[in-house]
Formats: sequence, C-alpha cells, structure tokens
Amino acid sequence: MTEKREDSFGPAGKKRTDYDPGFANEVYAKVDQGEALKTCIQCGVCAATCPLSAHMDFSPRRIFTMIRAGKREEVLGSKEIMLCTSCYGCKVRCPRQVPVMDIMHGLAHYAIKQGYKNRPETIKFGKAFWDSIYKLGRIDETIVPVKFMMADGIGPGIKKMMGFQKMGLNLMFHKRMKLLPTGSIKGVKSLRKMLDKAGQMKAKSGGAV
Repeated sequence: MTEKREDSFGPAGKKRTDYDPGFANEVYAKVDQGEALKTCIQCGVCAATCPLSAHMDFSPRRIFTMIRAGKREEVLGSKEIMLCTSCYGCKVRCPRQVPVMDIMHGLAHYAIKQGYKNRPETIKFGKAFWDSIYKLGRIDETIVPVKFMMADGIGPGIKKMMGFQKMGLNLMFHKRMKLLPTGSIKGVKSLRKMLDKAGQMKAKSGGAV
C-alpha cells in the first residue's frame, strides 16, 4: 500500500499514479547529473552522512531507490529533495563518487519545472535569492528578505516583517544588513550574458548538463 504524504503536491490537474516504469530513464535524461545515479550501489553512506537525515522521511539513498522503483509522484512531490544544504559531505564520502548533492538539487529544480510545490517558502526565497544574483551579481541582504516576505502580498508581507523585526535590528546593529540597497558588481552585464547563455545551453540539452 502506497504511503500518502501530506507534503506531496503534484501539478494541478495531473493524474497521480503509484508506479511509472519510465521514471528512472526520465531522471537519467532530464535531471542534472541524473545519469550518474546509475553507478549508485545503495551502500547508505549518503544517508549516514547527511546532517538533515533526522528531518527526512526519505534519505538520499531511499530517494534513489524510489527513482529506480518508478515512484515518480513520491519523489518529485517530496520535501526531501529540497532540504539539501550543499555541505558536500555525501559527495566527498561516496565510494562510487556519485554526485549525490548535485542530483538532489537537480531533482528539486526539475520538480519545480514540472509544477510541483513541495516547499513553497523555499521556492519563494530561492527566487528572491536568484533575482538578486542576476540583477546585481551579488546578494543584497536588505532586498532579498524583503522580496521573500512580500511574495504573498503587502499585507502578509508586513506581518512577516514585524515577526522578524528583532532579528532585522540585530543584523543592522552588527552591520550585516544595510538600510540602503547594495549596488551591482562591476561587469554585471557580462555576468548576465553568461547566465543567459548557460540557461540556453541547458534548455537545448533537455534540462540536464
């Protein structure tokens, strides 16, 4: 019997199935570094290494098993693929040198592209973070949190900001947040061209690089 996950959200109108025999090949072809998943021997080192394993229902090893088992909805709809903190522990310790971290990030990006909204707040913050990188070439510690909090509208945004008021004041006191916006880096237009080119190359390759 398939376990039902309350945090699993598929695209609107998409029929949910328990088993998709072509899902593994889909991951190999369309997910960043997905092809490397073929060399995984299910030793469990990644699961034992991950610092967030206590917060996961499905460890990286289990996620990889589910991919091979055709559990498309459970994998792409899981919160676990968006919990990776990029600590590189799994990647360093893997005996087969499987880029576990890259695959987890690839799965997260692919899920978002397919319309899944596993962790809406994470997606909103990621967009605010990326917009700052693209526009300025750096992170603006003032604008990014404001954009993130205002993602649901002015009213909810102000309420969120009030909840983080103490933290914001402490950040300014320790000079980790400025009152005025941060300027762009030198050569930011060249950086944008590089990012645009990378996006075009990724689109031509079908999503995997």
